[in-house]
Amino acid sequence: MPTLTSRSRSHITILIALLLTTLLVLAGCGVDQPSSAFDLDPFRAMANEAGCADVTNRLFVIDDELVFWDVAGNCADASYAQTLYGSTPDQVLCTLHDSIAGPQQECQDAQYQEMFATITSNLNQPDLGLGAGHTVQEVSF
Repeated sequence: MPTLTSRSRSHITILIALLLTTLLVLAGCGVDQPSSAFDLDPFRAMANEAGCADVTNRLFVIDDELVFWDVAGNCADASYAQTLYGSTPDQVLCTLHDSIAGPQQECQDAQYQEMFATITSNLNQPDLGLGAGHTVQEVSF
């Protein structure tokens, strides 16, 4: 017949196992957030402060090293913009935006020109058209 002490030990063991399982499950709840090597907070702040963003306002981390911002709204001018960044909002690699003179596109670094063209042509695709060779994760803000 089990003693009170052995019952207590088995209850404590079960309780610890349940607590550890709960912690592991809770730790997995944030899996959808990118774990990039750089700080995403400046990008989130930029997107949160966007003026003309009532249609689309999305951020993506690409390959854990680039950020793509897609923003659009119902504005008379500058109604949309797509921008590819390096690790900070100051590091603009490519842009495509509306202006009074019509669409304007520029890539500061030619190595990103083809990737940017693919992304801007595939905005409705979950992987932005980049395929299995790239990781694309949407960032919540």
